[in-house]
Amino acid sequence: MAFKFRLESLITLRDDTLKECQSELAKAYEARKIVEDAEKKINDELQNNFEINRQRLQETGILDIEYLLGLQRRNAYLSSQLNIIKRDLVKIDEEIERRRQAVKEAHTELRIIEKLKEKKQNEYKINEAKKEEFTMNEIAITRSIRRELY
Repeated sequence: MAFKFRLESLITLRDDTLKECQSELAKAYEARKIVEDAEKKINDELQNNFEINRQRLQETGILDIEYLLGLQRRNAYLSSQLNIIKRDLVKIDEEIERRRQAVKEAHTELRIIEKLKEKKQNEYKINEAKKEEFTMNEIAITRSIRRELY
């Protein structure tokens, strides 16, 4: 008779839960990367605007007020977008931490059940070994008695 763990379906369920939590965590990391890329793009554009303005001033030596006002409005818009992105990053980081904690808890729950399975499996092996030893002793005693009788 082979070892059969009564809670095997619970291990499968816990493993599925762990995988789902890990998948959700990966999605949160992907979202963070997308937002970070948007932040980098805006920062690059702000830097580029500064460089273009500097070059234009060096080349012409003339301040174009209309151009500067348009550039200032664009930079103000980009700065407001950066503020929104920074708030989003804080929220995403909180979500990542929440999902990381969920992965940790799911992993702990799975390990508890797996440890219980290992313990029950060891108990089963010990009991089987005792049964086998008892059977072997009975066979030896029976043979010994038969030899004495014949």
